[in-house]
Parts: sequence; structure tokens; C-alpha cells
Amino acid sequence: MKKVLTIIVFVLVIGALKAQQVAMFNHYFYKPMVYNPAFTGIDEAPHLMLINHTQWSGFKGGPQYNLLTFDGNIINKNTGLGVVISSDRKGVNSRVGGNVSYSYKIRFKEKIFLQLGLSVGAINQSIDYSKASIENPNDPSLFINSQNKTTFDANAGLAFVAKGLEIGFAAPQIANNKINYVSFNDSRTFYTQSRHYIGSLKYKFILPKKTDISISPQLLTRYLPGAPLQYDANLNVEWKNKFWVGATYKNDYAIGLNLGVTLFKQLSIGYCYDYITGSINKYSGLSHEIMLSFKFNKKKSKTEEEKENAELARLKSQNLNKILIERLLKKIEEVLDKDNPTPQEIQALMEEISSFFDDESTDPNQEVLNKYYQSLKNQAHGELNVLVKGKIIFNDNPYPSSQDFSNTNISVIDLSTKEIIATSTPSKDGKYFLILKPAKKYQITVEKTGYKPYSKPFTLSGTTESYEMSQEIRLDK
Repeated sequence: MKKVLTIIVFVLVIGALKAQQVAMFNHYFYKPMVYNPAFTGIDEAPHLMLINHTQWSGFKGGPQYNLLTFDGNIINKNTGLGVVISSDRKGVNSRVGGNVSYSYKIRFKEKIFLQLGLSVGAINQSIDYSKASIENPNDPSLFINSQNKTTFDANAGLAFVAKGLEIGFAAPQIANNKINYVSFNDSRTFYTQSRHYIGSLKYKFILPKKTDISISPQLLTRYLPGAPLQYDANLNVEWKNKFWVGATYKNDYAIGLNLGVTLFKQLSIGYCYDYITGSINKYSGLSHEIMLSFKFNKKKSKTEEEKENAELARLKSQNLNKILIERLLKKIEEVLDKDNPTPQEIQALMEEISSFFDDESTDPNQEVLNKYYQSLKNQAHGELNVLVKGKIIFNDNPYPSSQDFSNTNISVIDLSTKEIIATSTPSKDGKYFLILKPAKKYQITVEKTGYKPYSKPFTLSGTTESYEMSQEIRLDK
């Protein structure tokens, strides 16, 4: 029993010297607010999280940490508010604390900002020697009974965020308060809530969109004046914002593995396991951490809702116009496919085309509509035109119903000027239409990936009337 007690005391003392007053949570990569109040509300939507951390289960009275956080942009998108409730127990020592956190964003751009944070609250710390095995109960250095003391607590921090980059600096227990205790002989001793310094660096690499994978390396450092610097190096891989797996190296202490899953886009479950390194490994037992979190739906402002509704209406209108334009192009092809369309049919077609004009649109169908309109307009005004029409056929597959005419491009060059004066793409059944001027020499070229380019010169004879010319084009594999 004396050996076990000696080991426990030794471990707890070494832990205190190595900045263990601030609990070591594994899921800081998921919720940096755990150490830095500047990250309060970083997710914008209200976020509830619960963590249970068990350390050194092989020792009686090994550290147990519990943490409950709730935060979000409650007031506006630049202000974060949160609550942190924590409890931890290490041997005869236990603490319960609560803090209210506040953060404020200073925006440089939409996704580049500096966030300042502060949290204030109280910590109740108790020492209970009834839980210890004592060789000499009359030792004057021991306390008479269980003692509880409450003291003020404050934490400060700042964070810089630039798209995938996050840099943080925090000072937990910044008040550096002392807690006084009274022993058997009425002598007084104290426990200092030592000020710590914590720095973090994280960058999220997003791989090509088709993979839906992101990789996030992260470095966390802890420093307590008079104690060695500690650091954790963490690497996480996330897929589709649904699953994550990662590993952590904690210098001179442990190697950690973590994994998690997000269900219904809101509920997340995470688990971390620490493999303790060094001579303490065979005594330490299990060290692990369980995390549950729930992200509420983000409340949208009236302005955001109006913008989204306007954008949705625009997209619906755009999609409807696209469908109507595609139908109109089909109708144009049907009219032009006739041997001799009447002037009345051409005039009605022109009026229908003109109602769909949009000079600011980048839709390629608008360009095709404009070309048809100008050609029909010239024809209606008595200007001479030649309608060159026909079909494209693939020699390896002569059946139009099973052919794919996408990425098939038709261009016509005026041989006198060497300039491209017309471009077109065939319809779904391979038909094409070109309106050209008579009494000129041209060259038509047809290209499609996987087929030999087709190129052929031709001459349109002069005439006193507009006329049509039909030409079938065959492409070889």
C-alpha cells in the first residue's frame, strides 16, 4: 500500500510540475474553445459538447475530467457567447468550475479575421485526506478534514483565422490566485492556480473535390514558468465532414489515436485512446476520452433569408428560361428543316426568339438564338441567304438514336478572309443548321474527340433568291 501511495503522489507531483493544473483534453482539435476562449462561437451555430476523460485507470484515484460546453453566435455573427462547466479529480484533490466566455471578431475579409476572447468564473477546489491511505494520521502537515475553497478564475486568448489557417494564443488561470488551507497545528499552506500559456497552430488542407477528403495538421504547446515546455502534434484526416481519424504525439508522455463520426449533420461522436509511453506504461492502465456534440441549425438573419430567397427565385427563373430556350431551339430546327418555310412562319419565329433575348447572359444558347434571329431578320428583309443543313453520322455507329453528339464542334471559314464566320453544334439527333451568304467560298470543319477531323471546302453559287443546301457529314473513328 505504501508503494502504491508513493507512486500516486509521485505521479501527481510530476503532473503538476508539467502543467497538469490545466486538464489535458484530446478533443481540442475538434473544439479549440476547450483551451482558448477566443474560439468561442467559431462554429457560429449554437454548439453543445460533452467530454469525459479517464486517465491512468490502473491507479486508484487516477485523474478523471468532465467538460460541458455550449457556445455560438447568440447576438450577431461577430460576437460569440458560451458557457464552460468542468470538473476534475486527481487522487485527494478535486475541482469544479464554471466560466462564461465572450469573443469578438475583427473582420478583415469574410474569411479572414482576428478574434479576441475572455472568460470569467469561479473554481471550487477541495482536498479530502479521508480518501488517502495514511501511515501516520497525526502527521501535523495533514489537514484536519476535507476542505473546500472557492476562488475567482479568468482566461484570456486571441485567435487569427484566415480560411484554412488557425493560430491561437491563450493564458488560462490568468488571475494566478492562491487558495489557503489550514493544517492540524493551525499552520497555513496554499495552492496556487498557476498561470499557463498555450499556443496552437492548425491548417486544413482540402484535397480535390472528388475525394471529399481534408487533412488537418495541428500543433499545441503548453508552458508553465519553471516547468518544461510541452507540445502535442496532431494529424487528422476527415472524409465528407462525416468521418475522421487521426493520431497525436504527446512529447514524453503518450501516443494517441482518435476517430469519430457525424450523424445527421448535427450529432458527432468521438473517441480517443492514449498509449502511455515510458516506464509508467505497465502501471497506467487505460487512458481514453469520449466526446459527444450536437450542432444546432444556424439561425439565419432576415437579410440572409431574403438573399437566399432571391437567389432561389433567380435560379428557378434561370432554369425555367433554359428549358424554354431549349424548346425554342428545337422549334427553330423544325421550321428550318422544312423545304420552304413561309414568310409568316419566319416572322412568328422571330417574334418568339426576340422575347428570350438577354444581353447579359453567358448561356451559349443565347448566342445561338442571336445568330438565328439575325439570319432570319436578314431573310425577312429580303437579304439573300443560303441555309446549309444536314446531318452528322458516325461511321462506326450509323444509328442516330444511340449516338452521342456532345463535344461535337462545327466551324465555317470564309476562304477569302481566312476568318471563322460561323460556329455551331449539332442537335441531339445530329442535325445542324448554318445560314451563310451566297457567291462565296467556304471551308467547313467538324471535330469530335475520338474521331478524325472532317474538313472540306465548298462554294455557294450566286442567286437572286435565298435557297437551301443539304449536306451529310460522316466522321471516321
